[in-house]
Amino acid sequence: MRYDNIMYLARMRKKDQTHYYIRDTYHDGSYLKSRDVFDLGTDPSKHIIYLGTHGYYYNEAIEETLAKFGLYPDQDELDRIFWDFLDPEIKRVIRGFHRSFGKSKTDSPETYPSVHVFDKRRIHYLKFAQIDQRRLSKMPLKLFKALHGKSRDEIEQYFLVQERILQPNELRTYVYTIFDLQHFFLEVIATKRPQDLNQIKMDEFFIDAVCRLNDDKNFWAGMEMSDRLRDYLVKYVIMYFDNEFPRHSLFQDYLHEYMNRHRTYLPPKKVRVNMEEAARLFETSWEKLKKMDLKCFNRLYRKMALKHHPDKGGNPETFVKLTKCYQGLLQKKL
Repeated sequence: MRYDNIMYLARMRKKDQTHYYIRDTYHDGSYLKSRDVFDLGTDPSKHIIYLGTHGYYYNEAIEETLAKFGLYPDQDELDRIFWDFLDPEIKRVIRGFHRSFGKSKTDSPETYPSVHVFDKRRIHYLKFAQIDQRRLSKMPLKLFKALHGKSRDEIEQYFLVQERILQPNELRTYVYTIFDLQHFFLEVIATKRPQDLNQIKMDEFFIDAVCRLNDDKNFWAGMEMSDRLRDYLVKYVIMYFDNEFPRHSLFQDYLHEYMNRHRTYLPPKKVRVNMEEAARLFETSWEKLKKMDLKCFNRLYRKMALKHHPDKGGNPETFVKLTKCYQGLLQKKL
């Protein structure tokens, strides 16, 4: 099994900048926890000192600080932490001499602990890029070995790195898949064309799924519970609302545009919203709401929905009114 006190690089966004920390995973009773052991600031490369062509070493203050935590890393372990920030030529030279980074010291996959289904969905999509995950339970255990012996924080940092392979046009599909939003729809297209489903309903299901995961004590075991949405989940909210599903074919786009240009349909009175109430619920002016494009409008709804969601301590009646108002205005913007 993995040895105690394994170090890793953590990335956290603060005031529009990425801050880097060396953290270690350690046992605390029955839980695996993480802690900051060295603050690398916004530029870890400043802690690498180069000597001539291929020589280099790390800031001595790092080893001195780590020693206070009982941590004595070798060169390979520090290289693993600083790998993204090493000079490319140095990386080329030493790549062949390194032992494989992050290998799990496990006798066999059967010894792995249970893996949370949310982690399984993320690994499945990142490996196979498939929305349909009905064979998830049949995935071989060895696919999850990268998660073995990691604290929840270390696992989330692992996914931060792995999700770099995602292209902008698949971010919303990725979130749709890992939160299993297809589970809420009976239509056959749920595993093929999520863009053709009821997007308003999908938004509601997504917000509810995020809040439930945020409150899942088992999932966040070893981390302090929070009364706000965790940063590790905020990124998925942004991925979902700030991106679109892959576009239709050019012919479908043409038909959609043609229909929009020629339709004369007006929504019935029951979906027309009161201007003053809409401005109050969205905490902005009616004029700004009218001029707001679809992307900005969805982003504003996301913000207000998270604020008023009952699971986050909001008023249920206000949340229902906000959603109905959103649905009515959305029909005018589509």
